[in-house]
Amino acid sequence: MTRSHIYLSSNWWDALWIIQQPIANEIAREEPVLYVEGFVSWFTVLRYPSRWKRLFAWLRGARRVSPTLRLLAPLPLFHLGHRVPWLFRLEFALQRWWIRWWARRDRAQVRVLWMDNPLYESAVGRMGETLAVYHVADEITAFPGTHPGTVAGLEQKMLRKVDYVFAAAQRLADDKRQWNPHTHTVWNAIDVKAFEREPPAAAVADVEAIAPPRVAFVGVLDRWVDLDLLALTAGRLPQVHFLLVGPSHVDHRALRALPNVDFLGRRDRLVVPAILKRCSASLVPFRKIKLTERIVPLKIFEALAAGIVPVCTDFSVDLETLERDGFALVARSAEAFVAAVERAVAGDSPETRRRLSHFGQQQTWHARWDQMRAVLDEEPLSR
Repeated sequence: MTRSHIYLSSNWWDALWIIQQPIANEIAREEPVLYVEGFVSWFTVLRYPSRWKRLFAWLRGARRVSPTLRLLAPLPLFHLGHRVPWLFRLEFALQRWWIRWWARRDRAQVRVLWMDNPLYESAVGRMGETLAVYHVADEITAFPGTHPGTVAGLEQKMLRKVDYVFAAAQRLADDKRQWNPHTHTVWNAIDVKAFEREPPAAAVADVEAIAPPRVAFVGVLDRWVDLDLLALTAGRLPQVHFLLVGPSHVDHRALRALPNVDFLGRRDRLVVPAILKRCSASLVPFRKIKLTERIVPLKIFEALAAGIVPVCTDFSVDLETLERDGFALVARSAEAFVAAVERAVAGDSPETRRRLSHFGQQQTWHARWDQMRAVLDEEPLSR
Protein backbone atom coordinates (compact mmCIF):
# COMPACT_ATOMS: atom_id res chain seq x y z
CA MET A 1 0.00 0.00 0.00
CA THR A 2 1.42 3.39 -1.01
CA ARG A 3 0.60 6.44 1.09
CA SER A 4 1.07 10.20 0.74
CA HIS A 5 0.35 13.07 3.13
CA ILE A 6 -0.89 16.66 3.10
CA TYR A 7 -0.14 18.56 6.30
CA LEU A 8 -2.19 21.75 6.75
CA SER A 9 -0.13 23.61 9.34
CA SER A 10 -0.59 26.86 11.19
CA ASN A 11 3.21 27.08 11.48
CA TRP A 12 5.80 28.10 8.90
CA TRP A 13 8.51 25.58 8.15
CA ASP A 14 11.33 27.93 9.18
CA ALA A 15 9.58 29.11 12.36
CA LEU A 16 10.17 27.57 15.79
CA TRP A 17 9.79 23.80 15.43
CA ILE A 18 6.96 22.55 17.64
CA ILE A 19 5.16 19.35 16.61
CA GLN A 20 4.17 20.02 13.03
CA GLN A 21 7.53 20.33 11.26
CA PRO A 22 9.35 17.47 13.05
CA ILE A 23 6.53 14.97 12.43
CA ALA A 24 6.23 16.00 8.78
CA ASN A 25 10.00 15.66 8.49
CA GLU A 26 9.90 12.13 9.96
CA ILE A 27 7.02 11.02 7.74
CA ALA A 28 8.92 12.29 4.69
CA ARG A 29 11.79 9.92 5.42
CA GLU A 30 9.44 7.14 4.26
CA GLU A 31 6.44 8.66 2.45
CA PRO A 32 5.82 11.81 0.39
CA VAL A 33 4.59 14.90 2.26
CA LEU A 34 3.21 18.21 1.03
CA TYR A 35 3.58 20.59 3.97
CA VAL A 36 1.26 23.59 3.62
CA GLU A 37 2.59 26.48 5.68
CA GLY A 38 0.56 28.77 7.91
CA PHE A 39 -1.62 31.33 6.24
CA VAL A 40 -0.42 34.91 5.83
CA SER A 41 -2.88 37.67 5.07
CA TRP A 42 -2.62 41.34 4.20
CA PHE A 43 -3.70 42.03 7.77
CA THR A 44 -0.75 39.95 9.06
CA VAL A 45 1.65 42.23 7.19
CA LEU A 46 -0.03 45.36 8.51
CA ARG A 47 0.58 44.05 12.02
CA TYR A 48 4.03 42.54 11.35
CA PRO A 49 5.61 44.50 8.47
CA SER A 50 8.78 42.39 8.53
CA ARG A 51 6.77 39.45 7.18
CA TRP A 52 5.85 41.12 3.88
CA LYS A 53 7.96 38.70 1.84
CA ARG A 54 5.69 35.83 2.89
CA LEU A 55 2.87 37.40 0.89
CA PHE A 56 4.75 36.43 -2.26
CA ALA A 57 6.05 33.00 -1.24
CA TRP A 58 3.18 31.32 -3.10
CA LEU A 59 4.71 32.48 -6.39
CA ARG A 60 7.44 29.88 -5.92
CA GLY A 61 4.93 27.04 -5.92
CA ALA A 62 5.83 23.89 -4.02
CA ARG A 63 9.50 24.09 -2.96
CA ARG A 64 11.32 20.79 -2.66
CA VAL A 65 13.23 20.25 0.59
CA SER A 66 14.01 16.60 -0.12
CA PRO A 67 12.88 14.02 -2.70
CA THR A 68 9.79 13.29 -0.58
CA LEU A 69 9.12 16.62 1.15
CA ARG A 70 7.70 19.76 -0.46
CA LEU A 71 6.67 23.06 1.13
CA LEU A 72 3.74 25.06 -0.19
CA ALA A 73 2.82 28.61 0.78
CA PRO A 74 -0.93 29.26 0.67
CA LEU A 75 -2.45 32.07 -1.34
CA PRO A 76 -2.37 35.46 0.46
CA LEU A 77 -6.02 36.32 1.08
CA PHE A 78 -7.78 38.15 3.91
CA HIS A 79 -7.70 35.24 6.39
CA LEU A 80 -9.47 36.68 9.41
CA GLY A 81 -9.32 33.19 10.93
CA HIS A 82 -11.41 32.34 13.96
CA ARG A 83 -12.73 35.91 14.12
CA VAL A 84 -14.79 35.37 10.96
CA PRO A 85 -14.91 31.59 10.34
CA TRP A 86 -17.48 31.82 7.53
CA LEU A 87 -15.06 34.00 5.54
CA PHE A 88 -12.26 31.52 6.17
CA ARG A 89 -14.43 28.70 4.80
CA LEU A 90 -15.22 30.79 1.73
CA GLU A 91 -11.56 31.60 1.13
CA PHE A 92 -10.53 28.00 1.76
CA ALA A 93 -12.51 26.90 -1.29
CA LEU A 94 -9.88 28.76 -3.33
CA GLN A 95 -7.00 27.56 -1.14
CA ARG A 96 -8.28 23.99 -1.54
CA TRP A 97 -7.96 24.22 -5.30
CA TRP A 98 -4.40 25.57 -4.95
CA ILE A 99 -3.31 22.84 -2.54
CA ARG A 100 -4.89 19.96 -4.46
CA TRP A 101 -3.32 21.15 -7.69
CA TRP A 102 0.13 20.73 -6.14
CA ALA A 103 -0.79 17.55 -4.26
CA ARG A 104 -1.84 15.76 -7.44
CA ARG A 105 1.79 14.83 -8.13
CA ASP A 106 1.93 12.55 -5.10
CA ARG A 107 0.01 9.60 -6.47
CA ALA A 108 -0.71 6.99 -3.80
CA GLN A 109 -3.40 4.51 -2.85
CA VAL A 110 -3.97 6.27 0.49
CA ARG A 111 -3.81 10.01 1.13
CA VAL A 112 -3.64 11.19 4.75
CA LEU A 113 -4.77 14.72 5.57
CA TRP A 114 -3.19 16.23 8.70
CA MET A 115 -4.48 19.40 10.40
CA ASP A 116 -3.28 21.22 13.50
CA ASN A 117 -5.98 23.88 13.86
CA PRO A 118 -9.79 23.72 14.21
CA LEU A 119 -10.17 26.24 11.39
CA TYR A 120 -9.24 23.50 8.94
CA GLU A 121 -12.37 21.49 9.78
CA SER A 122 -13.80 22.75 6.49
CA ALA A 123 -11.05 20.80 4.67
CA VAL A 124 -12.11 17.37 5.93
CA GLY A 125 -13.61 15.27 3.15
CA ARG A 126 -12.63 17.80 0.48
CA MET A 127 -8.93 17.15 -0.07
CA GLY A 128 -9.23 13.75 -1.72
CA GLU A 129 -8.04 12.10 1.47
CA THR A 130 -8.58 8.54 2.64
CA LEU A 131 -7.84 9.35 6.29
CA ALA A 132 -8.03 12.61 8.24
CA VAL A 133 -5.92 13.34 11.33
CA TYR A 134 -6.19 16.16 13.87
CA HIS A 135 -2.72 16.73 15.36
CA VAL A 136 -3.08 18.94 18.43
CA ALA A 137 -0.24 20.35 20.55
CA ASP A 138 -2.06 22.64 22.99
CA GLU A 139 -5.44 23.64 24.31
CA ILE A 140 -6.04 26.31 21.67
CA THR A 141 -8.99 27.88 23.49
CA ALA A 142 -6.68 28.75 26.41
CA PHE A 143 -4.46 31.07 24.40
CA PRO A 144 -5.02 34.81 24.80
CA GLY A 145 -6.47 36.47 21.72
CA THR A 146 -8.66 33.55 20.71
CA HIS A 147 -12.46 33.49 20.80
CA PRO A 148 -12.90 30.41 23.03
CA GLY A 149 -16.54 29.77 22.15
CA THR A 150 -15.97 29.98 18.39
CA VAL A 151 -12.78 27.91 18.48
CA ALA A 152 -14.35 25.27 20.74
CA GLY A 153 -17.28 24.92 18.34
CA LEU A 154 -14.99 24.55 15.33
CA GLU A 155 -12.86 22.02 17.19
CA GLN A 156 -15.86 19.87 18.11
CA LYS A 157 -16.82 19.78 14.42
CA MET A 158 -13.27 18.80 13.55
CA LEU A 159 -13.14 16.05 16.18
CA ARG A 160 -16.39 14.51 14.94
CA LYS A 161 -15.18 14.50 11.33
CA VAL A 162 -11.62 13.15 11.54
CA ASP A 163 -10.57 9.52 11.74
CA TYR A 164 -7.81 9.92 14.33
CA VAL A 165 -6.59 12.46 16.86
CA PHE A 166 -3.03 12.68 18.15
CA ALA A 167 -2.74 14.87 21.25
CA ALA A 168 0.51 15.89 22.93
CA ALA A 169 -0.58 15.24 26.53
CA GLN A 170 -2.85 12.86 28.44
CA ARG A 171 -5.28 15.48 29.76
CA LEU A 172 -5.49 17.04 26.30
CA ALA A 173 -6.26 13.63 24.80
CA ASP A 174 -8.87 12.91 27.48
CA ASP A 175 -10.67 16.14 26.58
CA LYS A 176 -10.72 15.39 22.85
CA ARG A 177 -11.80 11.77 23.37
CA GLN A 178 -15.26 13.01 24.37
CA TRP A 179 -15.92 13.70 20.68
CA ASN A 180 -13.58 11.21 19.04
CA PRO A 181 -12.87 7.81 20.67
CA HIS A 182 -9.90 7.25 18.33
CA THR A 183 -7.74 9.75 20.23
CA HIS A 184 -4.17 8.85 21.16
CA THR A 185 -1.60 10.51 23.41
CA VAL A 186 1.71 11.16 21.65
CA TRP A 187 4.16 13.25 23.67
CA ASN A 188 6.60 15.87 22.47
CA ALA A 189 10.12 14.75 21.56
CA ILE A 190 13.66 15.99 21.01
CA ASP A 191 15.56 17.00 17.90
CA VAL A 192 18.32 14.39 17.86
CA LYS A 193 20.56 16.50 15.64
CA ALA A 194 20.74 19.19 18.31
CA PHE A 195 22.26 16.68 20.73
CA GLU A 196 24.76 15.22 18.28
CA ARG A 197 26.83 18.37 17.80
CA GLU A 198 28.73 20.55 20.23
CA PRO A 199 28.41 24.22 19.19
CA PRO A 200 31.44 26.52 18.85
CA ALA A 201 32.99 27.47 22.19
CA ALA A 202 31.99 31.10 21.64
CA ALA A 203 28.30 30.11 21.67
CA VAL A 204 28.49 29.01 25.31
CA ALA A 205 31.39 31.17 26.54
CA ASP A 206 29.09 33.31 28.68
CA VAL A 207 27.66 30.17 30.32
CA GLU A 208 31.14 28.83 31.07
CA ALA A 209 32.00 32.17 32.68
CA ILE A 210 29.23 31.69 35.27
CA ALA A 211 30.37 29.63 38.23
CA PRO A 212 28.62 26.28 38.85
CA PRO A 213 26.33 24.94 40.12
CA ARG A 214 23.92 26.24 37.51
CA VAL A 215 20.27 25.53 36.83
CA ALA A 216 18.32 26.74 33.80
CA PHE A 217 14.89 27.84 32.73
CA VAL A 218 14.58 27.51 28.94
CA GLY A 219 11.62 29.11 27.21
CA VAL A 220 9.44 32.19 27.16
CA LEU A 221 8.77 33.99 30.42
CA ASP A 222 5.02 34.43 30.11
CA ARG A 223 1.88 34.46 32.25
CA TRP A 224 2.01 30.67 32.78
CA VAL A 225 5.46 30.81 34.43
CA ASP A 226 5.49 31.32 38.21
CA LEU A 227 8.02 34.15 38.43
CA ASP A 228 7.41 34.55 42.17
CA LEU A 229 8.43 30.93 42.70
CA LEU A 230 11.55 31.41 40.58
CA ALA A 231 12.51 34.50 42.58
CA LEU A 232 11.83 32.74 45.89
CA THR A 233 13.97 29.75 44.89
CA ALA A 234 16.84 31.91 43.64
CA GLY A 235 16.71 33.93 46.85
CA ARG A 236 16.81 30.79 49.01
CA LEU A 237 19.71 29.26 47.06
CA PRO A 238 22.25 32.09 46.61
CA GLN A 239 25.04 29.57 45.87
CA VAL A 240 23.20 28.36 42.75
CA HIS A 241 23.21 30.39 39.52
CA PHE A 242 19.88 30.55 37.69
CA LEU A 243 20.18 30.91 33.91
CA LEU A 244 17.10 32.20 32.08
CA VAL A 245 17.27 31.32 28.39
CA GLY A 246 14.64 32.89 26.14
CA PRO A 247 12.60 36.06 25.69
CA SER A 248 10.34 37.65 28.30
CA HIS A 249 6.78 38.86 27.78
CA VAL A 250 6.17 39.84 31.41
CA ASP A 251 7.59 42.14 34.05
CA HIS A 252 10.67 40.33 35.42
CA ARG A 253 12.36 43.15 37.36
CA ALA A 254 12.23 41.21 40.64
CA LEU A 255 14.23 38.38 39.06
CA ARG A 256 16.71 40.69 37.38
CA ALA A 257 17.47 42.31 40.72
CA LEU A 258 18.82 39.03 42.15
CA PRO A 259 22.63 38.65 41.90
CA ASN A 260 22.50 34.91 41.08
CA VAL A 261 20.03 35.22 38.20
CA ASP A 262 21.50 35.61 34.70
CA PHE A 263 19.38 36.50 31.67
CA LEU A 264 20.93 34.92 28.58
CA GLY A 265 18.15 35.94 26.19
CA ARG A 266 17.02 34.05 23.11
CA ARG A 267 19.41 31.35 21.88
CA ASP A 268 19.50 29.18 18.79
CA ARG A 269 17.72 25.89 19.45
CA LEU A 270 20.85 23.98 18.41
CA VAL A 271 22.79 25.67 21.24
CA VAL A 272 20.22 24.92 23.96
CA PRO A 273 21.41 21.31 24.57
CA ALA A 274 24.96 22.56 25.20
CA ILE A 275 23.65 25.07 27.74
CA LEU A 276 21.61 22.38 29.50
CA LYS A 277 24.62 20.05 29.65
CA ARG A 278 26.45 22.74 31.59
CA CYS A 279 23.69 22.89 34.21
CA SER A 280 22.60 20.55 37.01
CA ALA A 281 18.83 20.86 36.53
CA SER A 282 16.19 22.31 34.24
CA LEU A 283 13.35 24.26 35.87
CA VAL A 284 9.71 24.04 34.79
CA PRO A 285 7.87 26.26 37.31
CA PHE A 286 4.54 26.46 35.50
CA ARG A 287 1.35 27.70 37.08
CA LYS A 288 -1.48 25.17 36.98
CA ILE A 289 -3.93 26.67 34.50
CA LYS A 290 -6.08 25.30 31.68
CA LEU A 291 -3.24 25.63 29.18
CA THR A 292 -0.44 24.01 31.23
CA GLU A 293 -2.62 21.18 32.56
CA ARG A 294 -2.79 19.92 28.99
CA ILE A 295 0.87 19.94 27.96
CA VAL A 296 4.11 18.05 28.45
CA PRO A 297 6.66 20.69 27.44
CA LEU A 298 9.49 19.89 25.07
CA LYS A 299 11.90 21.34 27.65
CA ILE A 300 11.33 18.27 29.87
CA PHE A 301 12.63 15.87 27.23
CA GLU A 302 15.46 18.21 26.24
CA ALA A 303 16.62 18.27 29.86
CA LEU A 304 16.57 14.48 30.11
CA ALA A 305 18.42 14.07 26.82
CA ALA A 306 21.07 16.46 28.16
CA GLY A 307 21.41 14.26 31.25
CA ILE A 308 19.83 16.57 33.83
CA VAL A 309 16.64 16.23 35.78
CA PRO A 310 13.63 18.50 35.15
CA VAL A 311 12.33 20.08 38.36
CA CYS A 312 8.63 20.84 37.89
CA THR A 313 5.59 22.13 39.67
CA ASP A 314 2.64 19.71 39.56
CA PHE A 315 0.91 21.35 36.59
CA SER A 316 0.21 18.22 34.48
CA VAL A 317 -0.94 14.66 35.21
CA ASP A 318 1.57 13.38 32.64
CA LEU A 319 4.35 14.28 35.05
CA GLU A 320 3.22 11.54 37.43
CA THR A 321 4.59 8.82 35.12
CA LEU A 322 7.93 10.59 34.75
CA GLU A 323 8.12 11.20 38.50
CA ARG A 324 7.32 7.57 39.31
CA ASP A 325 10.05 6.32 36.99
CA GLY A 326 12.64 8.73 38.38
CA PHE A 327 12.76 11.03 35.37
CA ALA A 328 11.36 14.18 36.98
CA LEU A 329 11.16 15.87 40.37
CA VAL A 330 7.65 17.22 40.93
CA ALA A 331 7.04 19.75 43.69
CA ARG A 332 3.59 20.38 45.13
CA SER A 333 4.46 23.47 47.17
CA ALA A 334 6.93 26.36 47.06
CA GLU A 335 9.05 24.84 49.84
CA ALA A 336 9.10 21.50 48.02
CA PHE A 337 10.24 23.22 44.82
CA VAL A 338 13.20 24.84 46.58
CA ALA A 339 14.08 21.48 48.16
CA ALA A 340 13.79 19.71 44.78
CA VAL A 341 16.24 22.14 43.17
CA GLU A 342 18.68 21.52 46.04
CA ARG A 343 18.23 17.78 45.62
CA ALA A 344 18.83 17.95 41.88
CA VAL A 345 22.04 19.94 42.31
CA ALA A 346 23.30 17.60 45.05
CA GLY A 347 22.41 14.49 43.03
CA ASP A 348 24.10 15.60 39.82
CA SER A 349 26.67 12.91 38.97
CA PRO A 350 28.05 11.11 35.88
CA GLU A 351 25.97 8.04 36.74
CA THR A 352 22.77 10.08 37.05
CA ARG A 353 23.50 11.87 33.81
CA ARG A 354 24.01 8.59 31.95
CA ARG A 355 20.71 7.20 33.22
CA LEU A 356 18.70 10.32 32.40
CA SER A 357 20.37 10.81 29.04
CA HIS A 358 19.77 7.21 27.99
CA PHE A 359 16.03 7.66 28.54
CA GLY A 360 15.88 11.20 27.15
CA GLN A 361 17.63 10.38 23.91
CA GLN A 362 15.08 7.66 23.20
CA GLN A 363 12.33 10.32 23.15
CA THR A 364 12.75 11.12 19.47
CA TRP A 365 10.37 12.30 16.78
CA HIS A 366 11.16 9.08 14.95
CA ALA A 367 9.81 7.12 17.93
CA ARG A 368 6.70 9.33 17.99
CA TRP A 369 6.11 8.74 14.27
CA ASP A 370 6.41 5.00 14.91
CA GLN A 371 3.52 5.34 17.38
CA MET A 372 1.41 7.24 14.89
CA ARG A 373 2.25 5.01 11.96
CA ALA A 374 1.12 1.95 13.93
CA VAL A 375 -2.29 3.62 14.34
CA LEU A 376 -2.53 4.67 10.68
CA ASP A 377 -1.58 1.17 9.57
CA GLU A 378 -4.73 -0.17 11.17
CA GLU A 379 -7.78 -0.95 9.05
CA PRO A 380 -9.15 2.42 7.81
CA LEU A 381 -12.16 3.66 9.75
CA SER A 382 -15.48 4.48 8.09
CA ARG A 383 -16.64 8.03 8.67
